[in-house]
Amino acid sequence: MTMKRLRSNNIIVLLVIGLSFLWTGSAFLSWVYNIADILEKQGMISSLEFLTEGVGYVFQAIGMLIVCLIMRNITKKSDYDKTTDRGFKLSFAVVSFADIVLTYVCMTVGTLTSVLIFGYILNVLHGIVAALYIYMLTFYVDMNRRAIVFGLGYSIGSIGSYLISIIGDSNFLTDTRVVCIYVVIVLIITAVLCFSSVGYQSSLYSLFNNASVADTGSKNVSYDNDPYMNKKIAVRLLGLATAVVILLSLVKGIGFYFDFSDVWAGGMSLEYTRMFYAIGLIVAGIINDLNRRWGGILCVAALVFPFVLICLHSASVSGMILWIINYAVTGLYVVYRVVLFSDIAWESLRYRPLGKENCLVFVAPFGLMFGRIGDFISTAVGIKLSSTPIVLNIFAAIMFIITVVVFLSMFVRLYLGNMTMHAIVSDRGGVQTSSETVRPGFSDQYGLTDRETLVLFHITNKLSNKEIASELFVQESTVKYHVKNILRKTGCSNRHELNSLYDSYNK
Repeated sequence: MTMKRLRSNNIIVLLVIGLSFLWTGSAFLSWVYNIADILEKQGMISSLEFLTEGVGYVFQAIGMLIVCLIMRNITKKSDYDKTTDRGFKLSFAVVSFADIVLTYVCMTVGTLTSVLIFGYILNVLHGIVAALYIYMLTFYVDMNRRAIVFGLGYSIGSIGSYLISIIGDSNFLTDTRVVCIYVVIVLIITAVLCFSSVGYQSSLYSLFNNASVADTGSKNVSYDNDPYMNKKIAVRLLGLATAVVILLSLVKGIGFYFDFSDVWAGGMSLEYTRMFYAIGLIVAGIINDLNRRWGGILCVAALVFPFVLICLHSASVSGMILWIINYAVTGLYVVYRVVLFSDIAWESLRYRPLGKENCLVFVAPFGLMFGRIGDFISTAVGIKLSSTPIVLNIFAAIMFIITVVVFLSMFVRLYLGNMTMHAIVSDRGGVQTSSETVRPGFSDQYGLTDRETLVLFHITNKLSNKEIASELFVQESTVKYHVKNILRKTGCSNRHELNSLYDSYNK
């Protein structure tokens, strides 16, 4: 696949994600506003957050899980061909239009029971749509552009929701005519998908059909002699990543627990505060594409903000400021948790460590799915402990410590070479260190560092600088720096001489 095709796919997926999040996010707010009106009349406005961003998120997670199970079944039984691609796009269109119909219903029903029942079905469809565009992000977008494509897409949706809301004299999201805008957006998305070649001309299509994907470094690696151990390592990696995503969402959510009644009491606009979501999304997108490790570290460092928010809330700081800070910081978590599982799914498909029928391709939406679970748990805990701020703060502090410990465990294994997808296929013991990637003594003889040894390992396997950067989750310029040092230390003028020197050493 050419670089021109890659750029085209990136733009198409950016449009699909941006427009999809625009109308699903706006539709979610339309549903929230209708529930708020009903609850306010019944004097139950304090229940709003639990019913919407609590239980509603659980139903979104259910929708994502449904798609994951279907995708797992597809990858086990068939290759990705043009028929599968057409079915994928058709499913996206059908679910989207069904979603819009339910949005109109949720905006017009007048009883709490009805609006909740239809609304939770609506959230299941929202989850399905989200899972579908995350699969597109994973398999149609270059890994080094994945975070910024997602971040920009969600930024478009966040800002777009505000622009739609200010149409007319009042909040247009509460006007049933807004459904017409949702229909137009879905028609645009459908047209983009139907008249573009994204899909069967993507890297995903090539990999499933055993074609080479030179520009992304995709290779089909032979199975390890101990597939049981491979599976054990993969499950351990997924367990750590899942725990990190849930804990990040939990700690962030607990620190930001002050219910939606603040919105109506202070006359705030949800869609206005969501605009600041774009700030964190874009920043996280840029940093994660530069270096996934720094993206993860940024998330953990940002966990200090929940404690700041707790203090600010106790000091009676304006609710508008608190919501703005929350949305800006939330963007950092959302991007990282999405690309974390997106990368795992993609690398699993590239290397097929467990065989195509058992690869982890279906886990791509897990980041957003488990993030929703973490959001629900934090909402429930916040409601339970909101009357005892001291206990809430202590619980948040304990969870923060646990989060840091679990993240560091995942960080070491995932980003420092111990539990990468390449390690899963290369190392039967489950732990791969730099000293084990090349023949003993070579690195010591030429004074190579651990990082240079890892780079050398990939050079001897004929990977380009770009491919090595993808493997190690670093910038290509960093790889070039290591290659330059390796050549200098070994006295070689180019990679060909280096490979010859290494081959001679092994004889």
